[in-house]
Parts: sequence; C-alpha cells; structure tokens
Amino acid sequence: MAEVQHVDVLIVGSGPSGTSTALHLVKSRPDWAGRIVVVDKAVHPREKLCGGGITHMGRNVLTRLGLTLEPRHFDVREARLVYQDKSYSFYGNPVFTVVRRDEFDHWLVQTCEKLGIRVRQGEAVRHITLHDEYVEVVTEQAVFHAQTLVAADGSRSFVRQALKWDDASRVARLVEVLTPENAQQDPIFQDRVAVFEFTQMSDYGLQGYYWDFPSYVGGRPFMNRGLFDSRVRSERPKADLKVTLRDSLADRQRDLDDYKLKGHPIRWWDRNGRFSMPRVLLVGDAAGADPLMGEGISFALGYGQVAAQAIHQAFERQDFSYATYRSQLLADPLFIQLDRRTRLAYIAYKARHPFFIRLGWQAARFFIRFTRWGNPDYKPLDPPELYLSGPINSAS
Repeated sequence: MAEVQHVDVLIVGSGPSGTSTALHLVKSRPDWAGRIVVVDKAVHPREKLCGGGITHMGRNVLTRLGLTLEPRHFDVREARLVYQDKSYSFYGNPVFTVVRRDEFDHWLVQTCEKLGIRVRQGEAVRHITLHDEYVEVVTEQAVFHAQTLVAADGSRSFVRQALKWDDASRVARLVEVLTPENAQQDPIFQDRVAVFEFTQMSDYGLQGYYWDFPSYVGGRPFMNRGLFDSRVRSERPKADLKVTLRDSLADRQRDLDDYKLKGHPIRWWDRNGRFSMPRVLLVGDAAGADPLMGEGISFALGYGQVAAQAIHQAFERQDFSYATYRSQLLADPLFIQLDRRTRLAYIAYKARHPFFIRLGWQAARFFIRFTRWGNPDYKPLDPPELYLSGPINSAS
C-alpha cells in the first residue's frame, strides 16, 4: 500500500469549480497553496462537452480573482431569442463570452500550478472512506488523509456515488455538434450573435431550447449547435433529442449525420438539496447548475468562492461539520440568482400549449428589460492590478 499523504484540502476534479475553490483559498492567504492537492482522472487539455458560455457573473468572479481571460474566446454582442415566427434580441458589451472548455479549464489548471498548487492529472479516485478525524481517499497512485474533501467532479460525481449521497436525482440533458463555418461569410459571426430558439418546446416537447453559439476551435471558426432539455418536469415524456436536433439542423441546411454527436447530463440546483456532510463539500455540477438556461461555468466559478470561505472558517474554528455551508450558498448573491432561475424554470417549462408558451415567452421579453441584460453598455468589473490583492471577504 502507498505511503499515506496528509493534506488539509483534497479537491477531486480540476474543472472550473475545483480550480476556483483552490484559487480563492490562495487569494485569501498565499500559504494555502502548499496545503491543497487537486486530483483528476483526466489530463489537460481534455475534451469537455459544453456550450462554453460565460456570462458577466462568471467574468466577475474571474475579475475578483485578478484574472484576465487569456484563452481565445468569442464575445457575443447580441443574444437573439426565437419562438416560431417571433424573435427579440438584447445586447451587451458583451452579453456573454464563448470559450472552449479544453482551453479554458487547462488555463485555470496552469494558473493553479503557477501559484504552487499541486494538480495531479491522470489519477482516478478508487475509494473514499469517512473517518471522524479525516477522509481517506485512495487514488490509482496514492492514499490521502484529508481534513476536507471537495467534490468538484461533475454531474456524474464519483464522490457522490462513493458516499451514497441521499439526494434526489435532478438531471438535465444536453447534446451538441460542432459545424465548421466560414466566419467571413456568416452574418452570425460577423454580427457576433448567439441564437436561442424555443420553438422546440411546443413542436417536440423540449423543456429548453436549441442554440447556435459561434466559437473557435483550434483557431478555426465553428458553430456550436445543440439542445438543452432541463427535465424539471420529470413527469412529462422525454423529448427525442436526436430527432429534435436533426430537424433543427435541417432548418439550417445541415445534416446531423455529417457531424459527431455528443451528449451528457447536467445535475441542476435544488435549494433543498444536500450540499455537504462532515468534512465533505460539493461544488459545481456535483452540487447543481442552472435548470433554466443550463448555465454551468459561471456558477461553478461562484461555488469556489463560497466553498473557500467555508473551508477557511472551518480551519479557523476547527469545526469541519460544514453545517452552515448550505446557508452560505443560499445567502450568496450568485446563488440567490440561481435559486430564482430554478423557480422560474418550473414555471417556464410547465406550459405545453403553444398559446401559453408564446404568452410566457412574450412576458420574458418584458421582464428581461429590468435585468443587466437590457443594458448594452454593461461590462464585467474592471480587473484589479494584482492577483494577490487582498483577502476574501463578504464583499468580494
């Protein structure tokens, strides 16, 4: 058996929520870098199925960390919402940003490593055992005794499974394809437009939307096209995602058979869910994402900030129950927003008849005027001058 390694914080998963947790801890106090280990079965850069959208909420988390988005990205200036023969748009500077997850996640991992945080890639977790004084985590290469374990390993979280997390399943579905495009001739690329089409709600029973996101893959222009099906109304029949996507692509003169179809689930947020147990925290998709629009990256980054605060307090007080972690999430402005989106998703995806869907869709047009999305001059926060500019506090 491998020699036991003692560590204060072991983070399983090196996606945005796991790296954000580590980066927020180091921002609060630089010596945290030597007290954290991140393990992941994948090796970066690794392919990750995702629409890649980061809204101002996620950009602001990065900004408060002192990070300027370095990987190549596409700033969307117009978000166009479509239902049947009606459409409306709202504008921003940008409305949101599209990244490729392989590049974005790799950048966050490299940022962690530059700050002295150990990231062990290509190392899967095999066993987890809870003890009163520590959590034992056995990987393919080592045995860790951690004071705190952070589960940042996605919707199919191994940590959740290993600990038999008694939480109801809340799973949305996504499918996507990438289609090569001519950016010089495509008006969507030229005008920096992202399309969200909700017609599929009435035509196919989809509890979500079809999307067209312009993006770059390896420096080449591609359209990221896909479907988000929230399944918040689990009692209703499932939409046939392949048929729905095939027909949606046909409307755009594309044949699904010409492209590689990929799909994955997303666990969505429930304020009544269980987000912690003694010595263990859930973050990111392992805890829950947005069931209204499927936004994951921004909230994943936000989980890191709240989790870091909870961990810092636990070590200060030597109380690793994490009994207040859920209340900390519920009180955070970002997760107040997430909670509102969840409630709205239950309303928005309840309608079946086209008349009621259209009515709700038109109402959304009215209410969105009162959000930041209605301000075309809105920008994320200006980045601070230095990364290690000060401790995390409730105002950061």
